[in-house]
Amino acid sequence: MRPVPSDAHAKVIGPCKTRLDKSNSLSADSAGQDSLGGDVGLVKNVIQAALVVLPSRAEEPIFGRPLLQRLLILCGRAGVQRFIIQAPASEHHRARAALGALHGDPRVEIVHSLRDAQGIDSRAPCVQFSGNLVVAQSQLHRILNEYLRRGGNPLIVVTNDREHGGRVAVGSFAELLSYSAPDGTPAPVSPGFQVGRTRRDRAEGEEWRPTRLSILPFALNGRPQDRDEAEVRLARAVRDESTSTDAVMARIVDRRLSWRLSLKLARTRITPNQVTIANTAIGLGCAAMLASTSYWLRLCGAALFLVSITLDGVDGELARLRMLESRSGQRLDVLTDNLVHIAVFIGMAVGCYRVSESSGYFYALAILLAGFGACAISVNRALSIAGDQAQKWIGQVERWTGRDFAYLVFFLALFDRLQYFIWGTAFGTHVFAATLWWLTNRYRQAAKPGARADSGQGAEITAAAEHQA
Repeated sequence: MRPVPSDAHAKVIGPCKTRLDKSNSLSADSAGQDSLGGDVGLVKNVIQAALVVLPSRAEEPIFGRPLLQRLLILCGRAGVQRFIIQAPASEHHRARAALGALHGDPRVEIVHSLRDAQGIDSRAPCVQFSGNLVVAQSQLHRILNEYLRRGGNPLIVVTNDREHGGRVAVGSFAELLSYSAPDGTPAPVSPGFQVGRTRRDRAEGEEWRPTRLSILPFALNGRPQDRDEAEVRLARAVRDESTSTDAVMARIVDRRLSWRLSLKLARTRITPNQVTIANTAIGLGCAAMLASTSYWLRLCGAALFLVSITLDGVDGELARLRMLESRSGQRLDVLTDNLVHIAVFIGMAVGCYRVSESSGYFYALAILLAGFGACAISVNRALSIAGDQAQKWIGQVERWTGRDFAYLVFFLALFDRLQYFIWGTAFGTHVFAATLWWLTNRYRQAAKPGARADSGQGAEITAAAEHQA
């Protein structure tokens, strides 16, 4: 099974899209073939096996993908290399149907009881799923992060549906079996908010105490509206995954609109690549309108550009909801976004030239495009930082280089002052690139003693969630 990058999509660096998101790791490729993936630096040699009690609604499609298949792909993205599914012999056919293309993968094993699983060390850290679980990638990362933060002490997370009908448990293989019924089925727990228990607590015979995390995980429990509610919660989780690196207006306005549209589109046959191509056409239309001498056409072009940057988040959200991330989608997104941004700035420069008849705008455009190139180099260098605090630094850089400039374009178009943007960015991009280069040098010097501290341990789970910006 070949690995494919998680988010088929990239991060917008100001007007130039250059960074590939690290949100999720492995999933379906561009042809729709399923992949369990493997170690991609999210959980490296930490969780060795996923133990899944066959859900009663394993074949239930969530955004077109069976419930069981989604669980296994999410675990594969988190670096899990072995998958044990507990099902009675009479239910094996149902498990195979829910696995789809994953059936036959040598890492997937169907057993009568989890106690029958062979070749797993009793001390090996495992994650166990029970119930008709719907889990977001970011939720799974949070659970595994909490397990690692507690030094390997067992952890139970109960679902947030009305009945608390499912759970995720993390611990050693022996610990998970000790808290199971004789047939390997997890013992019931009472809902609570206290996390796990310590090894000292276990020695004293205390109960494990479950915890709950925000809107997910969620379990389908037989109500007709369960699947719709699960899909809404999953779409909200995808939206929330991006807030840490979204710029201010993207977080306040764009995401509030894009996730709702992504939810509707995820329930159709529309693909992320189709959304990308449609949005590219809109962006090129914006550029043509901005090149006009008419005030109203330029204003409409600027307003349409706001629509375009909102839609620019939809294809990535749609890809993650339907688990259709691919290398081809990633490349298409990078190419089309850069094409649109270049076209928009050329359109503004041409429009300003046609209105003023000053050839100086062509010189300004050349300076501006050179500045974008310098920004791309500086940003990529800043995002290559490694070390204990790298994620915090990268998040700051991504917020500084967001797509909120589209709101400034609209504001200036409203007052017929787009020339301010052309001249300001022509020189401002160079100043930004030089400043970021200097700040990156300072950060690297300060981070040197602790750089790569997590290398070789594989215990760091990167918080994910980014979008096709």
